[in-house]
Amino acid sequence: MTREIKITYLKKANKFLRKNQNVISEEEVDDLMILAIKKKIFLKDINLNVKDLKGNLKGKSRVRKGKIRIVFEIVDDEVLIESIVEDIDYRGNIY
Repeated sequence: MTREIKITYLKKANKFLRKNQNVISEEEVDDLMILAIKKKIFLKDINLNVKDLKGNLKGKSRVRKGKIRIVFEIVDDEVLIESIVEDIDYRGNIY
């Protein structure tokens, strides 16, 4: 059975990507999200820094790429895996 992956960007994440195109592109974030899904859902051994968050961000995860953090949530059902990118920002501003 094949599963489809859908990546959704919230307004805050889109705003960061528009302002910081020279730092990280949407394509790079898409690639990171696909790798994060493979690591978390399919338990692949991928060298990617993914961490589950605690506190008021419980249920969400983050991917680290240099000084940038991508906060996302994975919604999984039988056929569709949706990754909702909630926020992208620098380390000191995101949490």
